[in-house]
Order: sequence, then structure tokens, then C-alpha cells
Amino acid sequence: MARTSQRPAIHAAALACFAERGYDATRTRHIAERAGVSEAALYRHYPSKEAIARELYTEAVQGYALALSAVADGPGTAVERLAGVVRAMLAAYRRRPHAFLFALYNTGSLMPRLPEGSAYPLHVIERLITQAQREGEVRDGPANLLAAVFAGCVLQPITVATLSRAGALDLLTGTAHDHIIEEAALAAVRSHPRAVDDH
Repeated sequence: MARTSQRPAIHAAALACFAERGYDATRTRHIAERAGVSEAALYRHYPSKEAIARELYTEAVQGYALALSAVADGPGTAVERLAGVVRAMLAAYRRRPHAFLFALYNTGSLMPRLPEGSAYPLHVIERLITQAQREGEVRDGPANLLAAVFAGCVLQPITVATLSRAGALDLLTGTAHDHIIEEAALAAVRSHPRAVDDH
């Protein structure tokens, strides 16, 4: 077994390689070189690139879900907490952009492999949507659909910012557009059109 101290370096190297090269084009030798370890050391720690990816995905999604749960279970009305969830999503992206984007873009293939009992970020939002529906602040409809619409109002701008040419839309280093994203996410699920409450 490789030394525990090599694990963070391997994780950071893998995320950087996946971000720069894409998951499919990344080889274990790229990760090992970036981490400053031999391929043999990497293989003592992980049997494959896929095993690294699964661990990174699980770690990223669980951390993300916990961050959203902390807001969802906090004080305030359900709509106030939904606004807080938008801010928490953007903060999670800015805190660890490579991990956030890796999880976002690989959900289709890696989510089914999460350990049983894992927390899902969308379930946190769905639970909050249901509470807001009971308070009469969110429109009727399937909570999972509304949660997906709400989350999409945050995740799609992040995707556009990531894929745009440099300087076209910066959501990573600045917060100037956060209020637009927050207002759009809330407006997409509110039961009646009205101005978003000030925070």
C-alpha cells in the first residue's frame, strides 16, 4: 500500500489531468507524473484510473451534498434557504473548481457507482422544494423536476462560463453575476411571479 501522504497528491494530480486532458485522454502515467510518484506506486494505491475517478467522484459529491445540507437544514423560510443553496453551490464551485466540474460532467457514468446510502445534492434541493411547496412559495409539480430546474439555473451558467472563451463570462473569480443566477433559480420555481426578497 502506498504511503497515505501520496493520496492527496494523486487526487490533485488526477483532477488536474482530467480538467486539462479530459477523462478519456488521461492515462495513469499522466497522473503519476503530475503527482510526482511512480506508476508502480500509483497502482499500489489504486488498481486503475477508474478506481481513482470513483473515489474522487464520491468524495466530491458527498462533500457537496453536506455543504448544501448545512444550508438546507439552517434557519429561515424554505425560500430563503433555497437562495442560500444557490450561494452554496457557487461557493462549492469556486472552492474546488476541478472537483466540482469533474463531478458535474461525469455524473452520468459515475453516479450509479456511488456507495449505497450516499447523499445526493439534488435530493437535498428536492427536500427543500417540498418544504417550500408546503409553505405555498413554490409552484405545484413534481419536486424532483422542480429541483432539477432549480439546479439547472445554477449549473448551466457554470458550464457556459467554463466553455466560453477567456473573459467572456467569469463566474470563478468574481461574484458580480451571482444575484442574476439566484434570482433566476428562484423565479423558475416560485408559485407566483414577484421580486426576489433582499438578503
